[in-house]
Amino acid sequence: MEQYFSKDDLDSLEKRYKVNLINSIGGYKSANLIGSVSEKGVTNVSIVSSVVHLGSDPAMMGFILRPTTVPRHSYSNLISSGVYTINQVHEHIVGKAHFTSARFEENESEFAELQLEEEYVENFPAPFVKQSHIKIGLEFDAEHLLSNGCRLIIGRVVNLCVTKSALNNDGSLRLEVLDTIAVAGLSKYYVGNFVKDYPYAKKDEISTHLSKQAKDRPDNVVFDEKSNKYDAALKHYSTSVGAPAIQHNDLGNWKSIGSSKVNHHLQTKYEDIKAQYEKTLELYKWNQKIYSSKFNFEPITGSIYHLYENDGNKLFLSHIAPHEWNRNYQGSFKLDLDRIFVKIDLDKQTPKNLQKKSY
Repeated sequence: MEQYFSKDDLDSLEKRYKVNLINSIGGYKSANLIGSVSEKGVTNVSIVSSVVHLGSDPAMMGFILRPTTVPRHSYSNLISSGVYTINQVHEHIVGKAHFTSARFEENESEFAELQLEEEYVENFPAPFVKQSHIKIGLEFDAEHLLSNGCRLIIGRVVNLCVTKSALNNDGSLRLEVLDTIAVAGLSKYYVGNFVKDYPYAKKDEISTHLSKQAKDRPDNVVFDEKSNKYDAALKHYSTSVGAPAIQHNDLGNWKSIGSSKVNHHLQTKYEDIKAQYEKTLELYKWNQKIYSSKFNFEPITGSIYHLYENDGNKLFLSHIAPHEWNRNYQGSFKLDLDRIFVKIDLDKQTPKNLQKKSY
């Protein structure tokens, strides 16, 4: 049974119902994150479900941007910088990716707010999403204003990073081993499964895959092409629709996908542990330096302190910020509840007119 909607029916639908319906009828779409950076250095990342392939040579891709009747930080960033990135969304970051669609202020970075890590590759100025397994760097090529106010943004692919375990010998990707996410509607996400790999379509090979008899018969009819006879009764196994499924022991494809997926999962886990170890080791070294440095006051939790080196190569801790005097500045730190000095980026917490001056 089908539900029919005329144009009048669609026009009279409740707004949210109509939005959900029209956004769903296109089926599964790829979920990607657009990475960009503003002229002021504020990074931005936003989810889109409209990335399309526009050509392979030269490699070009496009995506649809909603009307710019309200501030679109991704749009203003890529227009001013001329570059941006497209990053795959997978099962482990889908929640964070979804909430990049929330309204953030111009001076707020979705990367920081949603704990998505920025990554810069080969001096490409736009940020990639480090957690993504497919990362594409693009130069802005053109835009086309559509009749509904949306814009088709077109970019030229200038660099690409993909996880090796998903790369086939022919250059294609096994997206299923990367836990690649698809999206339907505005908020429903799916994981895709590999179904079938067909050969390149040539007209003179159609008969090999689709004979006239097969076109005229249902799939559940047993027919021998060689003898041109219906021979279900001659089979040594059941052929009815309700018969048990025929099992086979060809596990090659299952093993290949499983092995790649496990390798990828463990590699990602190893890299996360390694990154966490390196971060902890750096934190440990800084705290060793600070606690062995000279200071004549009791540090207060939540306050920011600055580490310097004097002329005798001795370290000392001070309340005085680097823009307030000319000393050999080592770094700035905030004391947390565990009495750990956490290194901070002073430039992001200090107004530009008060940032460190050159002497």
